[in-house]
Amino acid sequence: MLFAAGALVVLTAIVYVMFDVPHRLERVLFHFDFGVSCSYPGCPPITRLWGRAWHADVYLLLGGLVLGVTAGLAAAAYCATHPRTLATRALETIALILYSLPVYLFALGLLLLFEPAFGVLPSPVFFHPEDYDAPLANPWHFFEAMLVPWILVAAPFGAVVMRLARVTISEEMGSDYVRTAAAKGLSRREVLRQAVRPSYAPVASLIGAWVPTFVINMVLVEFVFSIPGFLGLSRRAFGQAPGTLVPNEPVGHIDIVMVQALALWTALLIILVSAVADVALAVLDPRVRSTGRPVG
Repeated sequence: MLFAAGALVVLTAIVYVMFDVPHRLERVLFHFDFGVSCSYPGCPPITRLWGRAWHADVYLLLGGLVLGVTAGLAAAAYCATHPRTLATRALETIALILYSLPVYLFALGLLLLFEPAFGVLPSPVFFHPEDYDAPLANPWHFFEAMLVPWILVAAPFGAVVMRLARVTISEEMGSDYVRTAAAKGLSRREVLRQAVRPSYAPVASLIGAWVPTFVINMVLVEFVFSIPGFLGLSRRAFGQAPGTLVPNEPVGHIDIVMVQALALWTALLIILVSAVADVALAVLDPRVRSTGRPVG
C-alpha cells in the first residue's frame, strides 16, 4: 500500500509537469485543487464535477469486476467438469468472441438491436441509456440503467477469467486431495468447491493486470450508454464531442485541465484496484505472504 501511494504521487507529478504547469502540482498535492474545466466564463471547478460523477464510475467498476469474476469462474467450473461436450464448446466459442469483440462495437450493436426508440427489437427494459438514477433514489432505474453496461465491461474480462481458471480447475480435478474428497462421500458441490479454490489466486493476479483495459472499456461504455460518470467526460475533454458544461462550447477544443484530471482519476482507480488485488493475492496464496512474491 505504501508503494501504491508512492506510485500515485509520481504519476501525479508526471501528469501535471508534462504540460508545463508546475505551479498547479503544488495545488493538486496539498490543496486538492485541480483547476477549472475549460477557459470559458461559467466553467465549473474540476472538484465539483468529480464530486457529482465519481460514484457512477465506482459502481460500474465494482459491478463489472464482480460479474466478470463470478461468471468466469462459473463457466470455467462447468467446462472443466464437462469436457468435450457441445455446451462446453459453445461456451468456449462465446468466450473467444467476447474476448475478441471491441466493447464499443458490442455496445453499439446492442443499442441498434434493443434500444426502445430506434432498435430493431425494442426492449422495454434495460436499454434506456439516459434513465440512470442513484441507487438509493430509485433502485430499479439504477439497476435498469447499469445492467447492460455491467455486462459489457464484464464480458471480455469474464472470458479471460474463464480461460485462465479452467486450466487450474481441470488440473485440480485430477489431484489426489480432490479424488480423496470424492471417495469420502462429499457432495459434488463440495468436491467442486475444493477444485475451484486454487484458481482464486491466479484470478486475483489477473485482476491487477487487467484493470487498465477494464477502465478503458469503462470510458467507452459510459459514453455510449450515457452513464453520468467522470470518465464519461473523456470525449468532451479531447474535443471529440460537444460539451454541456457551458452553452455553445465548440467541438474541437481540447480541455487540458480536464484531461489531466481524467488521467489522475484513471490512475487512482487502476492503482487502488491493483493494490486490493495484491492484498487478496497475499491472503489467498501463503507463498506470497511468506516470500513477498509468487513461487513457481
